[in-house]
Amino acid sequence: MGITVEHGYFEDLDDARREIRGNGQFLHEVDAAPSGGTPIHWHDVGIHFYVQEGVFRFQDPASGTVHECGPGTKFVIPERTLHIEEEHHGYKGVVGMTKDPVPQPFVRPPAELDAA
Repeated sequence: MGITVEHGYFEDLDDARREIRGNGQFLHEVDAAPSGGTPIHWHDVGIHFYVQEGVFRFQDPASGTVHECGPGTKFVIPERTLHIEEEHHGYKGVVGMTKDPVPQPFVRPPAELDAA
């Protein structure tokens, strides 16, 4: 299963929190500072992110698509899926993680994907 993005998915952040808990995921609140981006990488945890404020931009290298995820957008990046975080000016939201604690290091380079 690949990356999915659903714009206009939610209006109420409490609904997103309930969905995360109802799916058996681990809830985390996120207030990300502006960033110059993160080169191609993966995580050893599935991410179900609900954007509340700002815009999170990332690229799906499998399709080449750059996604702009603003308020109300839900995106899912499955565990062990390569992606590229684009430069952004900060964003807020809630995320459901499929594992707790979150495996470290959180950001893993592509070379480690086959070895892990």
